[in-house]
Amino acid sequence: MGKDKEKEKKCNCGEECTCGDECSCGEECKCGEKNDEAMQYLNLAKQIQADFENFRKRAIEDIKKAKLDGQISVIEAFLPCLDTFKEAKKSITDENILKGIEMIEEKIISTLQNIGIKKIESKGQRYDPHLHNVIAVMKDESQENDIILDEYQAGYIFNDRVIRYAKVIVNKKEDK
Repeated sequence: MGKDKEKEKKCNCGEECTCGDECSCGEECKCGEKNDEAMQYLNLAKQIQADFENFRKRAIEDIKKAKLDGQISVIEAFLPCLDTFKEAKKSITDENILKGIEMIEEKIISTLQNIGIKKIESKGQRYDPHLHNVIAVMKDESQENDIILDEYQAGYIFNDRVIRYAKVIVNKKEDK
């Protein structure tokens, strides 16, 4: 056992090892067997650290996605209430009540805009399948093909993601 320890401390040239990468004779140090095991542990620690960093980044992204999905879920549940205002305004004949309903509707729309929800512009725009769902087709010779003539239900975008497509009526001239 004493000879093994002595061998570990000496290079092939017989020089004492300083546990560096290179012996004073210019050859690679041969006592690196202990260093190999240490390097394995160091590499394992680095791998665990990288895996943990990747896990941390994924967890942050998952939390952001869950938060966004939760916000969208609440907004989707809320949009039919906004649609009800549009329908209610059609049946109200008293001007004072109509003004009150419009004030509430404007406040809700303003609040939605403040949290980043945008209404999809439809009427008079060109049909875009990424934003609109066609529920009917009409023929109007005074309009171009694929122009939206009317909006049945408003669509909305939140953080560049469509949360509800606009339901629209599109112009289609007869094909020639």
